[in-house]
Amino acid sequence: MKFLRLLGNALLCGLYASFLLALLVLDLNINHILRPLDLPRLAASLMASYGLLVAFLCLLAAAVGRFFAGRSIDVPFPSPRFLTLGFTLLTLAFLVVFRENTAHFSSFFVPAARSAILGQLVAWFVVGAAGLIVLYKSSRWGGRAFAGFFVLAGLAYLAAAGLRGQFPAPGKSSRLSRIEPRAVAQRTTVLELAGLSFDVLFPLISQGKLPNFAYLMENGAWAHLAGFTPSDPFVLRATAATGKRPGKHRQISEVRYGIPGFSGRVEVVPRFILFRQLKRLGLLRIAPNDDRPEAKGLWEIYEMFGASVRRFGPEPKGFAVPAAKPETGRLFEATFETMKDETSPTAIRLRTAFLRDAATEDLALRTKAETQPQLFGMTLVGLDRVQPYFYKFSFPQHFGDLRPEEIQKFGPVIERYCQFYDRILSKILASLKEDELLCVYSPYGVEPLPFWKRLVEWLLGNAEVSAYHERGPEGAVFFYGNKGIVRGRNVDPFQLTDIAPTLLYYAGLPVGHYMDGLVRTAVFTTEFKDQNPVQTIMSYEDVDVEKR
Repeated sequence: MKFLRLLGNALLCGLYASFLLALLVLDLNINHILRPLDLPRLAASLMASYGLLVAFLCLLAAAVGRFFAGRSIDVPFPSPRFLTLGFTLLTLAFLVVFRENTAHFSSFFVPAARSAILGQLVAWFVVGAAGLIVLYKSSRWGGRAFAGFFVLAGLAYLAAAGLRGQFPAPGKSSRLSRIEPRAVAQRTTVLELAGLSFDVLFPLISQGKLPNFAYLMENGAWAHLAGFTPSDPFVLRATAATGKRPGKHRQISEVRYGIPGFSGRVEVVPRFILFRQLKRLGLLRIAPNDDRPEAKGLWEIYEMFGASVRRFGPEPKGFAVPAAKPETGRLFEATFETMKDETSPTAIRLRTAFLRDAATEDLALRTKAETQPQLFGMTLVGLDRVQPYFYKFSFPQHFGDLRPEEIQKFGPVIERYCQFYDRILSKILASLKEDELLCVYSPYGVEPLPFWKRLVEWLLGNAEVSAYHERGPEGAVFFYGNKGIVRGRNVDPFQLTDIAPTLLYYAGLPVGHYMDGLVRTAVFTTEFKDQNPVQTIMSYEDVDVEKR
């Protein structure tokens, strides 16, 4: 009977934790329109996982307390002191998780949502502080202090839920105005090479190993490219195309998550608490996210004005690798001489990534030559997919457990992959037209995995991973063209949101006033800027182009 009373109190603590976590999940999913029963339904769903886990931890803590007390502890049900202690500790732990998640996903929140998040933080801080005070003063204040705490916690939760309801709802295009058609003045080629950064490029350029990247720096404009977190390739790609941060373009996930018992729209799950590992228990389903908010990017804007557009890559991770041409296989062996006889999972990952990039490049450049589009885009992600597994061999100074033979065999992989990209760049440079702008960018680089993160990856079965981009390390951007582009100039600072407005300006198209990015005029010559003033409209989502 004593155990059942203790279990009942522990389950109440688990339910409280489930409600807190449900609020965080709905905060992060800015595209979900909150309905009255969403929080209790999601909390009930999470009770089967995190709620039970918290209840077990409460039982474990009670057993440890009983051991050190040296006597049996009889806890009534409900126990005001037990629940106050549990709720207080859970609130304080939740504050840490909440703060870390809302900081990591801060780019999702427009100012109104950010103010609501701050209000929620204040509410939970008050609850945590009040709980500590009540526990300290309970012997003097009596049972009414506990009752007051529970009332305060309930009111704080209702206030936090109300603040979530104030998040701006996803806007729908109203098509209020029309703009006159115009011809796209210049051609543009956009090449995304995910995972590149100047930390890797500078040493190789100085050693003369990347002549075409060196040519871009000497004859064009270049800059470190500042991004943001979450450093998710899908989200960053949407930002580069729209010139808007995620809070505005709202394309926040390539997948959707299904939580049993909850039918709401979940595109993002919390970090730092192993939430995605619920998939292993069958408590989380992951599926492609095909229902995305409307947000016009470069590709759609060009098409609005009747321009021809071709775009290639990236292929999803599960995409079948095309049959390799004999020359592609020989190119792989020539590029990665030390890896041609390797059959380990890491070597297979490298070969797969290379074949995908090679197939994408072959199709894309042939199509570009045949169709001559006004906007051409190609995204290659091979380096991004293999770099985390080979980083430690290229930069062994950050790691202390590597054998010399491993460094000799695997160390050249990143360098050789960059040289492969450099050869692709040479083909594109050779094919550029006189009026064509080339923009090469990487939305992020990588950095060494900290020790605690390495330990987590090892526990999850990913011991080979040694680098990551979760904290949004700087990428790189280059601009080159024969018309209107400055030569040999560093144009820092440059934001990822600046790419779209800068390219629209070069093409002679209006820049959206609602974009977060700016036209970085330092990229262009004085003569070009004098002849081409910046033109703006309010937003491309609210206009149509008049038919000719």
